[in-house]
This record gives sequence, C-alpha cells and structure tokens, in this order.
Amino acid sequence: MKIESIENDLTTLLLRDIVIFINPEKPIKRGKLKLFKVKDFYFCLFLENEKGDLKVYEIPFPFDNSVGEKHLLFDYTIEKFARNNDFVHFKTKVLNYKKKNKLYNNVVVLSAV
Repeated sequence: MKIESIENDLTTLLLRDIVIFINPEKPIKRGKLKLFKVKDFYFCLFLENEKGDLKVYEIPFPFDNSVGEKHLLFDYTIEKFARNNDFVHFKTKVLNYKKKNKLYNNVVVLSAV
C-alpha cells in the first residue's frame, strides 16, 4: 500500500457527495468532498455539509485499502495490522484500552452517493 495510490483513489471522489461509514447502519460523516490533504499520519478530508459549512474530518492511514467502483475501503482490523504475526496479534488483543477509537478493529467505507 502506497500513500500515492490512496491519494489517486481519493481524487476520484473529489467534488462528489460521499458518506463515510463503519457499517452500513452506522454512518460517521456525510458531505461533498471538496479537498483532502496529508497531515502527518492522517488524511484531512474537507467536507461541505448541506448548510454549506466546510468541516474537516481526519482519518488515519489504513493498514490496508481496496477500491471499488464508487467506494474506498480502509481496513483498520487487527488482522491486517498484525500481518500474520501471531505475537503481535496476541498482544494487540490483550491490551487493556481505557478508551477505544471507533475505528479500532473496523473497516471504514468512503462511498460516493
């Protein structure tokens, strides 16, 4: 996975209405993708909502990604992070989290509407 390939995939979604969701029943953000930039280890997505306000949504680089016709999949699952290393997989499973991120061990979909 290269950052450049993800950037190219994100350019196909520019100026389109998109929905970012974890599961089909749980949308996170919705709006028109106006711009994106890379900031440290995050993609900053500039989304325009129905009122015309520009909001920034930061999403971390995925462990793995895939592309469909009208969507991008960002994989944040532990299995993709561990990459068949049993020790790393075990250690990430037994960590005690006080506060988990909503992207933890999930797949995020950026879908054009």
